[in-house]
Amino acid sequence: MRTIEKSIEQGDGRVGKEFQADNFNKIWNLSLYFSDIRTRRYPNKKNTMPKNVLIVYNPSARSQTHAEAWLGQFVSELTKNGEYLVTLYPTSIETTAQHLVPLLKPPLDLVIAAGGDGTIRFALAALAEAKSDIPAAIMPLGTGNVLARNLGIVAEKFFADPLENALEVIRHGKPVRIDMGMMNGEFFAGMAGAGPLSDAFVFPARQLKTKFKMMAYAVAMVNTIAERPVIFKITTGGKTFKVQASGVFLANVEDLGLGKTADTSMLHDGLLELHILNPKKFNDYVKIGFRFAGGHVDGQAPHIVLKVKEAVVDVVPRRGLRSALQKAAKKTRSLLTRAENSLSPRNNAVTAMIDGEEAGTTPMRVTVVPNAVNVLVPPAIFDHINLENHAAVDTLERTSTLEQIKQMQQNAAIEKIDGGIQERAS
Repeated sequence: MRTIEKSIEQGDGRVGKEFQADNFNKIWNLSLYFSDIRTRRYPNKKNTMPKNVLIVYNPSARSQTHAEAWLGQFVSELTKNGEYLVTLYPTSIETTAQHLVPLLKPPLDLVIAAGGDGTIRFALAALAEAKSDIPAAIMPLGTGNVLARNLGIVAEKFFADPLENALEVIRHGKPVRIDMGMMNGEFFAGMAGAGPLSDAFVFPARQLKTKFKMMAYAVAMVNTIAERPVIFKITTGGKTFKVQASGVFLANVEDLGLGKTADTSMLHDGLLELHILNPKKFNDYVKIGFRFAGGHVDGQAPHIVLKVKEAVVDVVPRRGLRSALQKAAKKTRSLLTRAENSLSPRNNAVTAMIDGEEAGTTPMRVTVVPNAVNVLVPPAIFDHINLENHAAVDTLERTSTLEQIKQMQQNAAIEKIDGGIQERAS
């Protein structure tokens, strides 16, 4: 029997509530407890039926803060006017999206995903799996909070407080349909990736993310400079090509959304962005950092970007060639760690990543799932999306012509990539 004590201070003076869970998918239902207290003291002023809310969270995740530090206060704030009846759904390492699917039906009105990118992916994956119209709200408690930033839930400031607008969006946000990606049968909301740069998102220790937040990823990315690039084989749009790269990503979001205006256009365009990154010089790494933190540098991407609906990413069992910078970084690392210099093994597979979490290995079979889920966004973002949709309808014929031109340019880019790797191979 697992016992978790919560100290939840109520407005009528009651303090302390003990919950017990027999197994990982035990539901802690607070509806009667809170609604009895709150509706007696704070009747619903709108004379409407309270909304049934399911809060999905990971009690063991500590990248942002302990669950005990925010959960009681959050539920108390949410239920104080009798507008919501709250059910808590704690996840564990064994919990899968399929466990949540049976709960995603009336009378449930809203799912709140409270946590980092992994917890948010879990909740959205369950909604997508259930093909549910129930909207999801995001309470961003993680380190990157990539999706929340791209949806405008987290402010544009680089060091913005991720929770500053969360409750307001839960109460007054508007639902919009967004795409999701799927990699080897697993849904993702932000991006999937492979290669040393992708590993930088997966392997920073939890304590480093808790202490240093986004800087933990920056340190991990610097460490990847010493790693040998990978030879990838990529198939998309009926074409197959090989390319040397330190990272290949398929993104549903525009970069990491740091310090920039929210742009939701990529989240409902029915496409993914295929990023192929092969930095060689220090300046290349700097440009990539700026690209992912704040968009294109001078309007240009410092690496290859293609728009795709699907792709298969595999590796070629051949060692990539380090640049002069990467060789120097490897030598420096060897001196500092006193590790013996040896040839890296030829890769038959590398670690695959989705939304910052390890998800098996290559090959990665990735596809977009259009309009997969409903997500609450700030009203201003909702209005902006409507304007975008109207503009898209007005320019449909012109867009069709432009897409044909883009497809021709993309085919030419693929041929150029493949030609480059063939020359290096010879």
